[in-house]
Amino acid sequence: MKALLKIISVCLFLSVSAIVDAQIPGKDVVPPEVILKNINTLLQYYTDHLKLDGDFAAFDTHGQVISKGEFLKQLTTGNYLPLQVYSKNKQWAYRLFRLSSHVDSDAQRMLKQIGDTDYGIYQTIGKPLPAFHYIDLNGNVYTPENTKGKIIVLKAWFISCVPCVKEMPELNQVVDRYKNRKDIIFVSIAFDSKAKLQAFTKRKLFKYAVVPVSADYIENTLHATGYPAHWIINKKGIVVSMSYDSETMIAALDKEASDNVRK
Repeated sequence: MKALLKIISVCLFLSVSAIVDAQIPGKDVVPPEVILKNINTLLQYYTDHLKLDGDFAAFDTHGQVISKGEFLKQLTTGNYLPLQVYSKNKQWAYRLFRLSSHVDSDAQRMLKQIGDTDYGIYQTIGKPLPAFHYIDLNGNVYTPENTKGKIIVLKAWFISCVPCVKEMPELNQVVDRYKNRKDIIFVSIAFDSKAKLQAFTKRKLFKYAVVPVSADYIENTLHATGYPAHWIINKKGIVVSMSYDSETMIAALDKEASDNVRK
């Protein structure tokens, strides 16, 4: 009996130790002075080490565990570098690193943009799409009531946005691929005037429904920080994906569509 209790005690100790270890940030993956050397080194760090739209362990400047939401909110100030640290359980992990007053202003602006973008995604995914009443160029109406039970593929764009227009042929192919899925609808919102959008769609084929809205709605209600922006909304009206590239959007759509194949 004593031997059994000893084994249990050891197991509990190891389990607690593992939890504690998981909550202690390891060494920096890349030293902050290397990252902040210039804008190019920051861009390289962003490409190779930042993955803030998924799950990760978050720590404040003192190495204390904080929520992902609080971590991302702090990044929106532009005063912090999200510094990747090693984690014993191989989970993505970051700690807040306070920027000095000598950091380049361009780097600071870039870090604020990163924070705004990822905090916007955090505020959106897993929540209902805010109440909407879209009327497209053909007079069709889209509301939470008449789109219930459908997957909504939503894109935000504007006419003079080069990448927004460049991806349209690829998006048209996606629409064609799902043309037999009556439970999937493709809607786009743009802040150009109705007249300008009508003229644009006469010279450029875009198979999404096109809805004129305000930039304020896109940026402040939907939390978009760049264009093009994409959302996948499931049949319950919940946003399951928000991204700024077609590749991520298409992967999310394919997953949601395969999980909801109509019998």
